[in-house]
Amino acid sequence: MSNEKTYIDEKGYLRFISSNRPVHQWMAEKKLGRKLKSKEVVHHIDRNKLNNSMDNLHVFPNQAAHDAAHKYDAYRFGKKASYQGFRSLRKRYQKEKGTSNLIILLMAIVIAYLLYKFRIIH
Repeated sequence: MSNEKTYIDEKGYLRFISSNRPVHQWMAEKKLGRKLKSKEVVHHIDRNKLNNSMDNLHVFPNQAAHDAAHKYDAYRFGKKASYQGFRSLRKRYQKEKGTSNLIILLMAIVIAYLLYKFRIIH
């Protein structure tokens, strides 16, 4: 599938023309070495829907855990950054404090998932 032609759908996701399958789901399955379970949700860490590299994809066990990550990010960085991406924030942090803050941005996603999993946030 990786050499197949793709297009960008109305929501901004890259899809294979032949199967209409989202590329990020296919890449996540390659990363995991198995098919996605029915409730699993593939998340773009940097919020760039066209960045389907394995390092940029995280699989949440369900939509609620995925939503919790966005809620936590919206709380910390604002709704726009949570849903549209951290590109502008990343540039600001790199200029001000160096690249170590990028790790903090990525850890926010992990923390949100754990908070949800242990029912600290809903």
